[in-house]
Amino acid sequence: MRATKTAMIFGSMDGASKFVRGDAIAGLIILAVNVFGGILIGITRHNMTATDAVNIFTKLSVGDGLVSQIPALIVSLAAGLLVSKGGTRGSADQAVVGQLTRHPRALFLAGGLMIILALIPGLPFLPFALLGALLAFSGVAIPKQLARLSASELLRETEAERTAADAASDSVREYLRATEVELCIGQQLASRVVPTFEEMSHRVAKMRRKFARRYGFVIPDIKLSNSIDLPPRVYQIRIHDAVVASVEIPVGDSLVIFGDGPKPDLIGELTREPAFGMNAMWISPAFIAEAKRAGYDPVDTISVILTHLSEVLRSNLAQLFSYRDMRALLDSLDPEYRKLLEEVCPAQISYSGLQSVFKALLAERISIRSLNLILEAIAEVVPYLRRVEQIVEHVRIRIAPQICNEVVVDGVLNVVRAGARWDQTFHRHLKRDAKGEIVEFDIDPPLIEQFQSEARAALAPFLDRGDAFALVTTPENRPYLRMITERLFPNISVLSTLEIARGVNIKTLGSIS
Repeated sequence: MRATKTAMIFGSMDGASKFVRGDAIAGLIILAVNVFGGILIGITRHNMTATDAVNIFTKLSVGDGLVSQIPALIVSLAAGLLVSKGGTRGSADQAVVGQLTRHPRALFLAGGLMIILALIPGLPFLPFALLGALLAFSGVAIPKQLARLSASELLRETEAERTAADAASDSVREYLRATEVELCIGQQLASRVVPTFEEMSHRVAKMRRKFARRYGFVIPDIKLSNSIDLPPRVYQIRIHDAVVASVEIPVGDSLVIFGDGPKPDLIGELTREPAFGMNAMWISPAFIAEAKRAGYDPVDTISVILTHLSEVLRSNLAQLFSYRDMRALLDSLDPEYRKLLEEVCPAQISYSGLQSVFKALLAERISIRSLNLILEAIAEVVPYLRRVEQIVEHVRIRIAPQICNEVVVDGVLNVVRAGARWDQTFHRHLKRDAKGEIVEFDIDPPLIEQFQSEARAALAPFLDRGDAFALVTTPENRPYLRMITERLFPNISVLSTLEIARGVNIKTLGSIS
């Protein structure tokens, strides 16, 4: 780089010197022509003597030489600019200013020379003195300004480096942070979804608002993405980067759901509806009108995906409820309830324990919007009960009307009872400590399998009809019955007899035993 710059400078000097040399030679030739030509013309045309001709035309040549100094000065300046510009980037004015300010000592020397010329008798004092003073002042002021600019530039560079480091750190931190909820779509399926991306984003935002009103907290942002790593027609729902659902669907088709009814007389691909597992059929757009005439309501691809997403979110509310969400809820409390919170947290129950109570409620799809009532219920029992499971059961009893309201249909609560035999069986397998408090549910796996088998048989008719109902058992058995049935029947509420609110009409559909 340095060799290239040096070569460019010397090349500029060579070109400028040739230009100036040519101008000087031309000036000498013109001077010779003026002197000798003038003498010859004066003697031959104007009848002058040789002495007079030499005297007159040499003086005239001197005047012409003085006049020609103006273009010579311009040529010299041009040559200087050419040499200064050589080997530098940017315009010529930037190069000249940069070189003058880079070496302030040169300005000092030029200023001193101007002042010396001002002191020589016969030369004008004021112009040289002013020019010398200006150059000397520039020689003093420029280094100070350069120092300030250098410090400012260093500060900017340091700030830029710090900003870049912070950005890199944030980028790494963002890379390491798991995505809380993500809907990832295969490329072929994405080609169908992308044109309606704005509509899909609007419906996702509407879904989040609905969940906030229904369950009492705002679920995390849902990231919509497409991936070449997925099969073309597959979409995945991920929570905390873990795949919780993966489904392959045909692109552009509509879904006809017929459940346990007769198979539609349509041409299509039999399948199961992703969200609830009901019998269904994918049909092409050509058969949509025919399906509607047959009394079916075809569902488009986006609606199928978003319905599935909604159900997956509802099944994973406890995982989505973070410590940050809990703190946001607690910060929104009224001042009176903040005082109540300060009485119980963290003196009697830790904030993580409080979060566990909320998560246990959400795991059974119970809203935590009644935050004030839930806090009152917790404050009532934390002086006596320490285990989260016991606190949760007490809270459920306090918010029984809200729980019942979720399963009551037309003022009637349909229930299926566990039955006396199973209630007694579960009760016998509850282990208690010296104080009589339950510490363990110790039941043999064969008994669990037997109960699940009987439960499938007993509940199948009601599930096939689509009846809304709840399983009912004793308060002590309720959490353990829920634990046994949640994998088989995740959408069925399990209530204790104390959680049935007053004034609710109960209709017993049957019993497991």
